[in-house]
Amino acid sequence: MSHPTKSELAILKVLWAEGPLSAREIQERVGPQLDWSFSTTRTTLTRMADKSLLRPETRHGVRVYSPAKSKARTLSGVLREFFDTVLEMKGPLPTAAFHDSKVLSEEDWQELDRLLNEGFDDD
Repeated sequence: MSHPTKSELAILKVLWAEGPLSAREIQERVGPQLDWSFSTTRTTLTRMADKSLLRPETRHGVRVYSPAKSKARTLSGVLREFFDTVLEMKGPLPTAAFHDSKVLSEEDWQELDRLLNEGFDDD
């Protein structure tokens, strides 16, 4: 799976918070923030689906989009890549720093901690 860009993360945050939404609903929420036209939002949604970041489906004749992966799984990939490539930290990560996040529920944080640190021994 490809990692999301900053703009793609803005879309994912809306979908994680609100659930499946149509392109028009996504545009209403992120278009002003990103200064995007509706066509830009639609193009981005198509690219995100092609990158396996979103799962499109049709409900009651309307195309809606959902995140393809959980919030914690998506964020663990972004964080692991950052820590590995930028900070060159290859071992377990101090996820307590993310515990007070307004974006992560307690369950999200526990899943993120597990995903970021699985396979590392507690030495």
